[in-house]
Amino acid sequence: MLERKKFGISTISIHGEIKDKSYRSVVYPIYQTSTFAVEKSDDYQRFIDETEDFYIYSRYGNPTVREVERKLALLENTDDAILFSSGMSAITTTILSFVKAGDEILSLRSIYGVTYRFFRDHLANFGIKVNFVEIDEVDDLENFLTEKTKLIYFETPVNPTTRIVDIQKIINIARKNNLLTIIDNTFATPVNQNPFDLGVDIILHSATKYLSGHSDLILGCVMSSEEKIKKIRSVKNVMGGNPDPHQAFLLSRSLKTLEIRVKKQNENAQKLAEFLAEHKKVKKVFYPGLNSHPEHEIAKLQMKGFGGMLAFEIDGGLERAKKFCDSLKIALNATSLGSVETLVSIPVLTSHIRMSQDELEKAGISESMVRVSVGIENIEDLIWDFEQALDKI
Repeated sequence: MLERKKFGISTISIHGEIKDKSYRSVVYPIYQTSTFAVEKSDDYQRFIDETEDFYIYSRYGNPTVREVERKLALLENTDDAILFSSGMSAITTTILSFVKAGDEILSLRSIYGVTYRFFRDHLANFGIKVNFVEIDEVDDLENFLTEKTKLIYFETPVNPTTRIVDIQKIINIARKNNLLTIIDNTFATPVNQNPFDLGVDIILHSATKYLSGHSDLILGCVMSSEEKIKKIRSVKNVMGGNPDPHQAFLLSRSLKTLEIRVKKQNENAQKLAEFLAEHKKVKKVFYPGLNSHPEHEIAKLQMKGFGGMLAFEIDGGLERAKKFCDSLKIALNATSLGSVETLVSIPVLTSHIRMSQDELEKAGISESMVRVSVGIENIEDLIWDFEQALDKI
């Protein structure tokens, strides 16, 4: 077993800690099976006793899935991890593992749109109340707590505005009030930010995004302490958000290039943000690496890189934003993020649909905002592409 914190991200991502013991295959095998046979019926006692790495059915566990789960835990410096069929499955299952009817959640309003809608539209059906706090009210977070508050949920950088939340402030308030903390670390990636090291209890990722990095799979994951992962896994096994072994294999393969991909995306995003900040048709640029970003100094303290995500507002309305996106030659107009190709999207048409004008304004999202997931293309080509598209509006 590899000892954590002695190896770098790329070494961990390539080698992990679980090896093929059957034939010493360099690439861990795909166990594409729904069920596993036992030699004798008494072996089922090992399943009842929750023996490590004993498999009977792929909803409960699968060797290929387990190999990538251990890698994910090492990447976020946690005890363990669980792989899910999607990022939203990871979020919903984790939340429902720790709150019940009558409990309350404190969440920043500025979060991924689908997570927001799950909180706003669905948790009430379980008797769970969510109190939303604006990002500029983090200093006064304690004023929003009640006796029923059980956890604080947030993400940083925030989707899509890239606003930065001071993780240490959240942790200090949570510990003072004995509250659980859950963070969506998708935008940052383990390369740029390790919330567990800062005291966050549970880390979530849409593994579809940077961890996969190739726009070819949908997965989610949760990393935390052994105790909390065990609790989440028991709920997952009932709710059924289990991943496909072949997709787990693809994720494990993709992780091998995670660090070099993300560092290139960091570099490209910084240069593209600087270009956009000087363009006359761009009203505002949102990127933590710019001195103009409201939380630039906080980002420098808690992040090792500023990420590959940026957003900007075009000087004009929705139609001009559409014209820009439709005029791109290299970047693709698509709603995902974190992949090797550059993707753009208009949040009011994609990630943050079905939100009122008031909700959008409170989240800092305008109709002219374009979200950019910067890829690893040659930066000169990306700048050319954005410049020619801006020239057309």
